[in-house]
Amino acid sequence: MVKWKCGAALAALMMAICAPGEAQTILPVNAPTTVDGVTSVCTGIGSDEDNHPEWKAFPLKIVVVGKQGQYLADADVTIAQGKKTVANVHCEAPWILVQLPAGRYRVTASHNGKTVTQTAVAAARGQGSVILRFSDAGGTVSPQHVEALKAGTAP
Repeated sequence: MVKWKCGAALAALMMAICAPGEAQTILPVNAPTTVDGVTSVCTGIGSDEDNHPEWKAFPLKIVVVGKQGQYLADADVTIAQGKKTVANVHCEAPWILVQLPAGRYRVTASHNGKTVTQTAVAAARGQGSVILRFSDAGGTVSPQHVEALKAGTAP
């Protein structure tokens, strides 16, 4: 399968050229983007994003983190259901929110040459979430974050 990295302005052109599921779309940060009928948004940068009312309407939240829960950006993410790829995106922020029908999906993320796969559930009501943890990524964390990890309140 050929993967193309497409800028947001070129995504529509590449989708016209490539068969569905072959193109990788670079998602602009904080701007919902629809490709092949799936709306996604790359977000999570800034303190207000967790409370953004529009983001809560997405049935699936994918969070990419490092070894101690540090948010990681710059990941390639593929979402599949069965043998069908439903989204193939690149995100420069730690969260990808996706409008998908309720159900189980396989989410695969690549970051710095490493790959992690998890099963995720897009919620029928509310928002399902999956954390993709790269155990060899992320630097030193603050003592406050370590305490949040111990308390179970960190990603």
